[in-house]
Amino acid sequence: MGLWAELVIGSGTSHPSASERLTEASRRAIDFAQQEARHRDEMMITASDLLAGLGVDENTRAERIGSLKANAFYLRWLTGLPALPAHEIPHASIAEVSRVEFDAESKRAFAFAVLEADRDREYWIDTDHLLRGLLRFPNKAHFAVLKTELDLDAARAASQLDREGFPSQPLSNGKVVKYLVRKYVTLLAPPILSLACYLYILMQGIGLTTSSLAH
Repeated sequence: MGLWAELVIGSGTSHPSASERLTEASRRAIDFAQQEARHRDEMMITASDLLAGLGVDENTRAERIGSLKANAFYLRWLTGLPALPAHEIPHASIAEVSRVEFDAESKRAFAFAVLEADRDREYWIDTDHLLRGLLRFPNKAHFAVLKTELDLDAARAASQLDREGFPSQPLSNGKVVKYLVRKYVTLLAPPILSLACYLYILMQGIGLTTSSLAH
């Protein structure tokens, strides 16, 4: 199973297109989180790895609102991650990446990131949404970020201001329509099918009752 498929299927998101909504910066952050886990020879990507991944690139939304690079060593210490070597971690091959899975907390953080993007009425799931996803529930990354005096409400306010200064990347109308159709079909199909089955059973019962009375 591929990395993105494993993340979306296991994250509890309400529709299958969540990974398609990730910005390039978010994808890079998750790639860095994978490398972080592999650097420690771990087979699971944790919430701490996600936070470390968000702090690698400069001038992303998460880095700007959370000062993640400025606080990098402090955050790593708080989350229990070892200090990185002076040289850059080599980029993992596709075969190596496929061996690294997301743990329950990192999947939960991604699911909350989807909800945060929906809350903003944004198609794109940006790095600030991933950071806010980590702040939605207790975990090591959540604890570490709180120590820098950034909580969920403050992160939401900072995200809004950042979007005013740095608008999201443009999106074609066709892509939005496709996303909305897939989302609402996935959400509405099960209850509609259940209602149809209930009405069928009800009509069958009424038919049998009418037939019995006629006899």
